[in-house]
Amino acid sequence: MTRYTGMGILVLITIVAVTMAAFSMGCTDTDEPLDVDDTIVSGTVFSEEANSSEISLKVGERIVLKLNENPTTGYSWDLSIPEGIVLVKDEFVGPDEPMPGAGGFHEWTLEAVSGGNHQINAIYKRPWEDVTGEEDTFSMDVVVLADTLASDDNVMEYVVGTAVVDDVQIMVMESFPLQISVTVIGNLPDGCTTIDEENIEVVNTGNVFDIALKTKRPKDLVCTDALVPFEVNIPLDVYGLEKGVYTVNVNGVTDTFEFTVDNVME
Repeated sequence: MTRYTGMGILVLITIVAVTMAAFSMGCTDTDEPLDVDDTIVSGTVFSEEANSSEISLKVGERIVLKLNENPTTGYSWDLSIPEGIVLVKDEFVGPDEPMPGAGGFHEWTLEAVSGGNHQINAIYKRPWEDVTGEEDTFSMDVVVLADTLASDDNVMEYVVGTAVVDDVQIMVMESFPLQISVTVIGNLPDGCTTIDEENIEVVNTGNVFDIALKTKRPKDLVCTDALVPFEVNIPLDVYGLEKGVYTVNVNGVTDTFEFTVDNVME
């Protein structure tokens, strides 16, 4: 072997090694799910290969679930999301070059909002057909670790609104001193909105009780518009009130109750 031949082989080996390394880096598929024991990076994408797996997230972390779907056949994924996990984004991604009958991917961006053991479930079927047990399914166990040291970036932001009240019903308990409970009935605009029961404001001025009933909704969530009925019971502090007629006003809807005697123990 001549000196030049040896150098040529060395150069060739170097080129092949560099090419293989570059090819390996270029072919890294970020859509492949991490193994259960790996550290989950916020935004990690999981595909069908993650079916029946278990992952751990901290409050505020997000993942992307990406499943094959072809709506042209009438089939679609029906995803069930448990409490503790919220939907941030929901979209179908078709092929780069649209073709008749071609499928794509359904992608959901999900965020962990409360600690606990949760399970995500999905079934692939035509919406109008009954479940037979032969459908393709997907499930994933998600263990959400409550992070008490979470940064401000991981704190859930809420949009506050005013609850739409349809009816107010007043219940007088059969006891003395008399006790009053107000039942408020109405509808929420979607499944993401809830009654902010921790911040119900009750103000008593004279013979009027004004109740401010607020709603809260996680900011930037994608949620299908559909009325969701609600019913809230609110006890009133009525001990010591004199006999008379009292009005309860909840977000503009009113009802009255009457005390025929002073509500005071002698």
